Amino acid sequence: MPLTKKIHHLILVTGLSGSGKSSALKYLEDLGYFWVDNLPFELIPQTVKHYATEQLNPVNLAIGIHLRAPASSACFQDCRQRLHQLAHRIDTLFLEADADLLVRRYRETRRRHPLAQELTVSEAIQRESLELAPVRASADMIIDTTTLSVPQLKEHLDQSFHASTNADLMIFIRSFGFKHGVNTDADMVLDGRFLLNPFYDLTLRHLTGQDEPVIRFLEQDGEAQGFLDRLESLFEYLIPRYKQEKKRYFTIDIGCTGGQHRSVYLVERMAERLTRLGHRVRVRHRDLDHSRESGCISA
Repeated sequence: MPLTKKIHHLILVTGLSGSGKSSALKYLEDLGYFWVDNLPFELIPQTVKHYATEQLNPVNLAIGIHLRAPASSACFQDCRQRLHQLAHRIDTLFLEADADLLVRRYRETRRRHPLAQELTVSEAIQRESLELAPVRASADMIIDTTTLSVPQLKEHLDQSFHASTNADLMIFIRSFGFKHGVNTDADMVLDGRFLLNPFYDLTLRHLTGQDEPVIRFLEQDGEAQGFLDRLESLFEYLIPRYKQEKKRYFTIDIGCTGGQHRSVYLVERMAERLTRLGHRVRVRHRDLDHSRESGCISA
């Protein structure tokens, strides 16, 4: 049966050793690309075919290719030709840097150049440059990282490939209970314990911030709405600036005492507001999920 599904966008990342291929692959992941590195040539078509057929929707894939063996440039060209039937779009990204800088990088990291078995680092870099000349000549994009910082390299990749993905700032908004500890990976932690606590109403204690009686209780004095209004204004200011700085993830934690009532309510309502503003939002209830599994509810 002929293959009907294809990769949406395939990037073959190659170039001189030490020029930043690993950094490029990691940032392409932030842009929404799956990535694999250093596959033998014979496994590359199988890997692309796997991603094309196993995913429900067309995906973007980046493959790091290290051309170190004899005749690897010719193998690369042949492999790329065979991949055309597996992807709607293929780009070869070639990274390079000034030879003196590459020598300095290897000295500073004290790593061995892959070709420097019986050669000096300078000789190995020169040989690799000559062997990869045909690949460089056929590359769709060449990036010289000699004068680029990591953020500048990211900017190059973002400008070139962001349009090929639907990657945008992903906002995670999570509820939690302070009594169970604070998460260490949050970008912002907010405290909702100033609101009236439904835990002390025996008719509400067994419920959560997702239940209508608790919602009515928390909205009766207007404090919750005022808090949410101010948070929405804050996020309307912050989020475009985070996007401008190429931030990919923004994690907001809102806590109360036990992570069952106030924090859950605030997270649900804040997520609704951010979604209406057009943002990509994912909700997590850390201690609510845990308590339901264990069968206990706390303040």
